[in-house]
Amino acid sequence: EEKGVDIIVPESYYALIVSCMQFTRKPYVVEGDYLRRNDVDYLFSIGGDGTLLASVRLVAEVGIPVLGLNFGHLGFLTTVTPSDIQDFVDMFLQQQYTIETHSLMHVEVMQDGASNHSYVMNEVAIHRHNNSSMLYTNVYINDEILATYNGDGLIVATPTGSTGYSLSVGGPIIAPEAAVLTLTPIAPHSLSARPIVVDYNTTIEISVSSRSGNYLIAIDGRNESCDENTTITIRKANYRQLIIRRREHSFIQNLQEKLMWGADVRD
Repeated sequence: EEKGVDIIVPESYYALIVSCMQFTRKPYVVEGDYLRRNDVDYLFSIGGDGTLLASVRLVAEVGIPVLGLNFGHLGFLTTVTPSDIQDFVDMFLQQQYTIETHSLMHVEVMQDGASNHSYVMNEVAIHRHNNSSMLYTNVYINDEILATYNGDGLIVATPTGSTGYSLSVGGPIIAPEAAVLTLTPIAPHSLSARPIVVDYNTTIEISVSSRSGNYLIAIDGRNESCDENTTITIRKANYRQLIIRRREHSFIQNLQEKLMWGADVRD
């Protein structure tokens, strides 16, 4: 407001800051979850990487760039810290920033005749319910059987998501601009089961069976229980998400600072 910028606040967030922070000023409040393109030039996400992923869903398909202010922990996507905010606002208003284009996946979950659609920026993770039953994850690539992974599940990740859950179970790091998807098995019961990288235009179809008859699917951290009759189809989204970064902060710098990439543990 001091810089002459009009502030628009989603209704749910405004209710939160009023109740938690005794906020008294009344900005323009938007009802509902989605923001219209003619209302907003930029969306500021205040939290961690999980908050940024939720924020991306608010502006699905409307092309609004999102900036992450990191009030979380690791902050791989949210690179502006609280101590940086004042200086960054000045740089931002002078358009001293970089806009990255991030690939998204379109995910269709078909269960009991009902179809749910989601856009995914990080990953789709299939994993066990709260039991010890092994999952048998059948994966088809462009209608051709790739493999049946026996183990704890499977992660399908975008380049953006390659540094998250996928990385922790042995998946490769992919540069954000690469037009690919990665499939990484979780705790596979086979020495031959390894991550695979496929073209971004690939259609991936997944079905799962197990002794328990059910499993969990996590779509950018949102869990949903599924049964053996569920089919999951993953393909390229029809748009890409714009993410704002500080101009001096690159993907390589992020790897070095946040994931200690290239650090010599003997030092």
